[in-house]
Amino acid sequence: MNVERIEKLEDILPLDENKTIIDHQVKRLTAAGENYGSLMLSVDITVQNAYGTEEIHTVAKMVPPNEFIQKVFNTQTTFKNEIAFYNKIVPVLHEFQREQGMDELVDFSPKYCGSRINLSGDPSVVDSDAILLLENLKTIGYSNFERTLGFDLDTSKLIVADLAQLHAVSLGLKLKKPDVFETEVKKYLGTFNPPRSNPFLQHFFAVIDKIDELKLLRERIQKVFDNPLPHSEAREPFATFIHQDCWVNNIMIKVEERKSVKNKLVDFQVCDYGSPAKDLIFFLFSSVQNNVVEKHYDDIVRYYHQTFTSILQKLKCEITSFSFDAFLKEINYEAANSQFRHLMFMTFPMFAPKGTVKELSELTPDDLISESTDITDLHKEKLIFIIRQFAKRNWI
Repeated sequence: MNVERIEKLEDILPLDENKTIIDHQVKRLTAAGENYGSLMLSVDITVQNAYGTEEIHTVAKMVPPNEFIQKVFNTQTTFKNEIAFYNKIVPVLHEFQREQGMDELVDFSPKYCGSRINLSGDPSVVDSDAILLLENLKTIGYSNFERTLGFDLDTSKLIVADLAQLHAVSLGLKLKKPDVFETEVKKYLGTFNPPRSNPFLQHFFAVIDKIDELKLLRERIQKVFDNPLPHSEAREPFATFIHQDCWVNNIMIKVEERKSVKNKLVDFQVCDYGSPAKDLIFFLFSSVQNNVVEKHYDDIVRYYHQTFTSILQKLKCEITSFSFDAFLKEINYEAANSQFRHLMFMTFPMFAPKGTVKELSELTPDDLISESTDITDLHKEKLIFIIRQFAKRNWI
């Protein structure tokens, strides 16, 4: 794989007849540890048109140059599924919204520019020449927030509203056009099953046992991991399209005059069919400032539900089955049965000190589990906060 030039770029990026690609520049976009499931590059494309030249700024998402990481992320399937999100699912959702008379279409993801899974034309094999080309959000004013700090209240509500729209429009399509949802959306969901790691659990509990503030909760934490995972089949009626990896690094925000005004979600490679409560709980406890969750948790959850049900109503869907009490039951179930484990694992890459993570090409299974039980103060603070909040709400 050549990361300095992209072969046959003109076949990926469709252009008008009077436009021709004359050059492109490729650079690494993310540092080691910022993205595990793919190699991210910025690709600045110079195009000749009838009046001179123009620049098209894109991001190329490519398969990780590491067989171990490809296996973990099931790249042969998830890469194709992420392409399908942009070139199939989003257009289907837009068409459905228009049919139902909605003016404000889903607009929470970067624009799709083109893709391929190989150069051979084989429709089944994803190889090192696979590329997903998207607009470069940084060049139009979007940026990532610091992953160890999290979002304030206003920014969190902006993101929660987009999550509610993503979930509700997909759910509305399922309710109103189940055949279309099955063939155009659901077929591309639910293929990521990360391996369960006993070495991680050993390391996790070695870390936990060094935190005095958690000693009284040690037995409750252990019980969660001792219990077998419940059956993973999605429960109705809430089951819908979910992002499943909605945390700071996969969220880009446009800020104007020190105010967050627009949000974009990225990295849809592990999207699934499941409870929207999964995305909401994981986002709140992984990516929102601790004091915001502590003070405004109930308000944010209610805001999400109000947005979710209002969109279902605009789509002419019956909302009786989606009451606030029913949604709280979804939250209680997912927090206890899926998201505590998810959050405990993800805090380690989230709070990994910068400069300590190897390049994607060099990562091995052992590299994902640190031998040291020393963690940063921010990581310790986040673990204490999540565990205490989950205990307070009887989720553990």
